[in-house]
Amino acid sequence: MENKLDILDRIFDGLKFKDALYKEKNNTCVMNFLYNPETFKPTDENKKILIEKCQDIIGDYVKYDINLISCPLDKRAIANHTYTTIINYFPAISKNFTFDDVSVDIDNMNVNISLRLTPSAYEYAKGLNREDLIAQKLQESFLADFHVTFVRKDDEVMVESYIEKNMELMASIKEAEEKTVYELSEIADIIGKNDYSLAIDFSKVNSPIENVVVCGEVTSIQRKSYKREYSRNGEKKEIEKAFYNFAIRNENKVLYCSIFPKQSDEAKGDLIEVGMHVCCYGSFREFNGKLNFTAQTVARCVYKREEIKSGFKHVNEEYHTVFPKKYVDYEQADLFDLEEKTFDGTYVVFDLETTGLEPTKDEIIEIGACKIINGKIEEVFSTFVKPSRHIPKEITELTGIDDSMVENAPTINYVLPDFYKFCYNATLVAHNISFDISFIHNIAKKLAYNFDNPLMDTIEMARKKLPGLKNYKLGTIVDKLNIVLDNAHRAINDATATAKVFIKLM
Repeated sequence: MENKLDILDRIFDGLKFKDALYKEKNNTCVMNFLYNPETFKPTDENKKILIEKCQDIIGDYVKYDINLISCPLDKRAIANHTYTTIINYFPAISKNFTFDDVSVDIDNMNVNISLRLTPSAYEYAKGLNREDLIAQKLQESFLADFHVTFVRKDDEVMVESYIEKNMELMASIKEAEEKTVYELSEIADIIGKNDYSLAIDFSKVNSPIENVVVCGEVTSIQRKSYKREYSRNGEKKEIEKAFYNFAIRNENKVLYCSIFPKQSDEAKGDLIEVGMHVCCYGSFREFNGKLNFTAQTVARCVYKREEIKSGFKHVNEEYHTVFPKKYVDYEQADLFDLEEKTFDGTYVVFDLETTGLEPTKDEIIEIGACKIINGKIEEVFSTFVKPSRHIPKEITELTGIDDSMVENAPTINYVLPDFYKFCYNATLVAHNISFDISFIHNIAKKLAYNFDNPLMDTIEMARKKLPGLKNYKLGTIVDKLNIVLDNAHRAINDATATAKVFIKLM
């Protein structure tokens, strides 16, 4: 069958068969194809031809649905990603390896990469057949066939004119750093849901940090309670709520943790036992001069220590694609309370619009952000982002963003470096930040940018400062605070409203 399906790749230039999905309910086989928009144009006639060819090859006992996925290939993005992939994942061959040593050639859906290596690196890489391994790594980020070849370079021309031609890029790559992480597996949730695969080394944490995962063996667990007052129908009532204090140990380091579960989950804390290996998602906070960990989720798990080396880029010297603008508030004073309110620090409040909910599969289509300095919004960052495939109909209905609006927008590999510069040395803030930051971290990892900024979530702030709301959606909170939010589900509008919420709640 595989050999027969190879015929599908030869029907049109710029078209490649990806995979097929059979839907038993309606006896339909969905055939997924990748296409290069530079050489192939999706039309009803082309789909008809593909269906007829599928019927010839596979048979006509099922119905066929053709799904064409746009897969534009950008030489600059591929070259940049190839360079950082070699630096990060193949250190044995990266000595004296420069950006100029990467050559990219694109032929329809085939990408040919030529890597110029020093004599010693060339002998090592060829001896271990590293071509296929590197190609497989690159294919994780680009939907195309990759072919890698090594070229031996002479010692005297190793550096060439790289320094003169690529000063900024050369300066932007940090030396690879060793980092300890813990790989998590066999996760079984106890309180909340934990879908993370890595935990940090908590022994290295020495200052408050939000939204991280830690792991270890439970050495003690204690159930406690506290009383909380609330009002209902004008009458004050008191409720007793449970919380748990527990300690976890990892490699002779002990971390003291607390979790305050929802009332429906209170009894689940009794499932945490001494000797159990757990992973917890939460935040490090300072209390009485000491650093403690407040967990939002707890799960049983198996964890394994890993030492990784990761190289990442410095902040850009200047903006190249998206230039921030000075913020001007055109609202009337009675719509947003403009009293003088200052607090130290720089914060970037941001919001994303995406093609879906899964950061590893879906893509960013808009970034909006506000920079707050000493309690005032000073700059805004706003841009559409061109995805590699069509925007789903339901996303257009929700956001108003369609394919025509992003057609001439920069792709994420051009946008992210400027967003990284905009966020540099700032605390990142968002409404339900775990969603937005997961998209940023996913693409940042591929492009070798290290968004390790402190994080804050306006949902958590609102729950503490505005107890008793029917829900903590952004629309509900801005109504409570008399903040105007026009054209919701557009990144810059949601980011601006969230920034005003953040200022009011600080």
